[in-house]
Amino acid sequence: MITSLKRILTVLFVIFLSSSLFFAEDAATDYDDIFANQKIEKDDFYTIIVEPSKEEIQEQNNKFFEELKQKKLEILRKKQKEIEKKEAAKNQIISQKEKQKAELEKQKENLKNKKNNSKTQQTETKPDDKTEKQSSENKSKQLSEQKTKKTEQKKSETIKNQQKENLQNSKPEKSEENFENKEKDDNNEEQKMDFSIQLRKKFIDCGMEFKGIKYVWGGKTPSPGFDCSGFVTYTAKKSLDLDIKGNAQDIYNQTTPVALEEAQPGDLIFFKGDTDTRVTHVGIYLGKNPEGNDFGKQNLFLNAASAGPRTGIVISGLNENYWKKTYYGCGRLLPSI
Repeated sequence: MITSLKRILTVLFVIFLSSSLFFAEDAATDYDDIFANQKIEKDDFYTIIVEPSKEEIQEQNNKFFEELKQKKLEILRKKQKEIEKKEAAKNQIISQKEKQKAELEKQKENLKNKKNNSKTQQTETKPDDKTEKQSSENKSKQLSEQKTKKTEQKKSETIKNQQKENLQNSKPEKSEENFENKEKDDNNEEQKMDFSIQLRKKFIDCGMEFKGIKYVWGGKTPSPGFDCSGFVTYTAKKSLDLDIKGNAQDIYNQTTPVALEEAQPGDLIFFKGDTDTRVTHVGIYLGKNPEGNDFGKQNLFLNAASAGPRTGIVISGLNENYWKKTYYGCGRLLPSI
């Protein structure tokens, strides 16, 4: 009896141990903590007393968004002017060819009228004995003139055919129906940029509302708290009704990689330690730091930190040694401006 009980307890213990290892491995895959396997060195983080406020970040980003928008609009306007210039040149060529065509038609008509008049005169005129010699000379002269006119007519026909061929070959390309449609396209581009700006502002503003929420490994809601991937997925869902799931690596796989120099506020920023087998940290890129705080001139991001001098949902800087050495890349989830 005792032996059987021991066997049962042994089997239950093995099952419990196996389950614990399975769930531990699963949790390690699903949840993120870049600090778990990375040693924190002295001076890895800045001593931050004064942080940028939400309003300062909003103001800084508004300025960035507007400057970027105006630069892109200026590029669109330059392209539009180039297209209009080419169209005007083509239209001028077509107009000239049409004018030449009309002139040739007029010349042809004049030649035809002269020929008809010549035939009429020949029919109506009856030479007598006194003018027979003169008529013979006139006839010879008329034949010579007719021969010259035929040569000119043939030459005119050749020029006309050549002009017609050139006119057909110089038809303008169909670009976008007309300038009115091009103007509509420019307006659509501006509307797309404005839409992207609004999405990015909404995403960042929502994330900033959670600043100060504590760090909880595997946390996906404000209470009891967030880990880094839980913070990003919750913010995306709450602000934009955007479903992104998984850990930091999974989120990275759902984005389009962009260079840090091309990153726009509202993009995501990713980190991976030297001993990590995957991306283990993600935050929301905030753009350049506004003046008047302890971060200085550097890029900022909002993230859930589990260790260091400041934990929970905090603003961090890419110039801080820890983040500089673990930086992995940026990813774009929202439409570009």
